[in-house]
Amino acid sequence: MSLIDVSKTGKIPAKPRSHAIDLVRLIGIVAIVAGHSSTSAWVSPWLFSWHVPVFFVISGYLWSPSRSTKLEFTKRARTLLLPYVTWLVIVSVLWFGFRMARGESIDWSFSQNLLLGGWYIPRPYSAFWFVTALFIATVLMRWLSNLSPFLPWFVGAIGVAWCTVDPETAKRVPESAGVALAAILFMCLGSLLRNYRNQITSPLKFGLVLLIPALFLSVSGAVDGFNMKSADLGTPILGVLIGVAISCGLILVCEAIGPMLPSQLGSTISIVAQTGLAIILSHTLVLAIAAQLGMVSAKLIFLLALFIPLAFALSIRRTQASRFFM
Repeated sequence: MSLIDVSKTGKIPAKPRSHAIDLVRLIGIVAIVAGHSSTSAWVSPWLFSWHVPVFFVISGYLWSPSRSTKLEFTKRARTLLLPYVTWLVIVSVLWFGFRMARGESIDWSFSQNLLLGGWYIPRPYSAFWFVTALFIATVLMRWLSNLSPFLPWFVGAIGVAWCTVDPETAKRVPESAGVALAAILFMCLGSLLRNYRNQITSPLKFGLVLLIPALFLSVSGAVDGFNMKSADLGTPILGVLIGVAISCGLILVCEAIGPMLPSQLGSTISIVAQTGLAIILSHTLVLAIAAQLGMVSAKLIFLLALFIPLAFALSIRRTQASRFFM
């Protein structure tokens, strides 16, 4: 399964994978690993404003209107919650086993936080919040949109307002459910791009017009920092617009260059993108172990955090076990 694969609708045959969208996914995955691998000052302004929002925007961009809430819940439980639980167990066993082997004392009271998820579980679970937020956001958006097409916009706007006014409370809702409400607005805006996509005759130019100014604002220091996990959406309104503009720009640019890619390269990109969930959920374990071992090379740590999970995911990709991991 891909990290965010909304092209399959129950018994309806899946549409062919888009190498362009998979390229956006791959860029986002690499950006997330890079963002967690380095503490350099450039990381936050260059990456944090978009590297998580882009996946919510993609989810909205590929949104299918022809699915029931029950089917959405079942599908998301299988493709998101099952890998979440699998990796929660594996990461916990490996992490605490590693620390015990080194003779470290373990504060087992921390295990209570595993049930709360989201903001409550730091490294090596740093990225787990995203999966539960995505699950809640997609299922809730499906339920709301089946009631009225305007409800997701309303609830998403309320979520963004909540994160803007009181991020401390929003981030503390278990399983990042508070952040999930704000994520619905990102999904709505991604869906809006899809609705007008056929009217964009020059996706490369239009994408760059969105991407470059928004990225410049993010890196220039003209706007506040953005950290979605902490319900910190940066400068009010502008932070959301920047994240969405960069995300939509990336989608359009990749759709413009996608047809130019050699078929073998496109297929490789899609194969790697399908391992995304495994990389997202396990790379921070590699980072945590590297920190315990005293590794200091950010480049080496990044490469290990990216390629160790990737190698594992590729090795099981064609097995029955893959459904438990990605």
